[in-house]
Amino acid sequence: MSKLEFHFGTDGVRGVIDEDFTEYLVATLAESTIRYWSRRYGLRRLLVGFDARRKSQDFARIVTSVALNHGIDVIMVNRPTPTPVVAWFGFRFGFDLIIQITASHNPPIYNGFKVISRIGAPAQEEDTNQIEKTYQEETNDIARSVRDLELRPAPTVDPAPEYINYVIDSVTKMFKPRRRFKVIVDPIYATSIGYTSEILKRLGMDVVEIHSNYDPSFGGRDPNPEPQNIPELIQEVTGGKYEVGISHDGDSDRIALVDQRHGYLSANDILPIVVERLASASIIKKGIARTVSTTHILDRIAAKYGFKVVEVPVGVKYVARAILNGEVDMGGEESGGLVYSWHIPDKDGIYTASLIIAMASEYGDLTGLIDDVRGKYGRAYFKRVDIDMRNSKMFVNENREALANAFSALGPNPRLITIDGVKVVYDDGSWLLIRGSGTEPKLRIYSEALSMGRVEELINKAVEIVTRLPKP
Repeated sequence: MSKLEFHFGTDGVRGVIDEDFTEYLVATLAESTIRYWSRRYGLRRLLVGFDARRKSQDFARIVTSVALNHGIDVIMVNRPTPTPVVAWFGFRFGFDLIIQITASHNPPIYNGFKVISRIGAPAQEEDTNQIEKTYQEETNDIARSVRDLELRPAPTVDPAPEYINYVIDSVTKMFKPRRRFKVIVDPIYATSIGYTSEILKRLGMDVVEIHSNYDPSFGGRDPNPEPQNIPELIQEVTGGKYEVGISHDGDSDRIALVDQRHGYLSANDILPIVVERLASASIIKKGIARTVSTTHILDRIAAKYGFKVVEVPVGVKYVARAILNGEVDMGGEESGGLVYSWHIPDKDGIYTASLIIAMASEYGDLTGLIDDVRGKYGRAYFKRVDIDMRNSKMFVNENREALANAFSALGPNPRLITIDGVKVVYDDGSWLLIRGSGTEPKLRIYSEALSMGRVEELINKAVEIVTRLPKP
């Protein structure tokens, strides 16, 4: 077999199924990961999970077989399972390593390999770099080990009952549901089927779940809870049939909400609600972490309550690092992930959905809660544009100075931030960010401002600037 080329991106290794994400790649990743982890941390018990994508269960069986060849005590989940559930279960029941087969929100043609530590956190760069190095240094021996791999059965487990009980206990210790909502949940044919809906029913809500059969094609849409992928959910709520709509991505670490009056709510709308309620309940004390692409409304809330904001690169592992370092109590990112110090150090859309419903039910209703937060801190408008570009990170690196200069001319008193791509913050409350994606071959441009007109202005000018610059 020829030497493989793989790289751990923002959240694991991903590729197109049967093209650059193959059975041989999965076996190689498993062998390289197990060798490194065993030497570095010790590896006696391994938990393997998988999502609802094509071949995910087959890939998971390959991982378990590699582990069994090493004499490791390995257990596999018994059905497609959310990444945060696998992470929590692995942490709660003392597994040394957790491997999840998932490509999260990527289109259906993708799959992926994610490494999670014994505390339920995404593997940090120093570990994933060493996994890559292990393969580079032991390529031939690893190839011999996995070339004639024989698939072997492993015992299975259903983490759902333990996890569901835990979430209900956790959120009701902080907030007491008082009002029964009519809620519609769309798992988009993916791993959150039977999770969020069951928790909310047990919290006293009137719940209907749609698209509740596993489908590797996700109904012909991308498994990402953005407006174009959840039109039925939006229509049912804004049409008045339900008070709240909830959806998750393919592996359930993200969340989207729909409210009767406000319509679709992205993570940048959701985060201020959660942070304000947790801060007012004195649950946030140290501070919060937010990625460079996340709303600055959080900074206004932090200023009111007197806690700090730590800005980190895009990627939940950086938010997790700030939590694990003891710097902050929680954090979040624009793409739909929230992380809590008292939960696992990874994003969990199901936990967040349960927490928000408990918060809103105690308050009275979600609509009023949104209005209350916006009344206190204002509303920011946000937009992200993706441009197809295979070497997007290289493009940003090679044009860093030109981008910084051009962006700085677009607003008053520009402040430059370069921890991930190029970001410029202006005195009028607006900002602009450009960065290469770590999960897809795309260049991402983000903007936030206090008016949609200003957002559109900044995005359009950024696209013009990118068009004029040389491409790699």
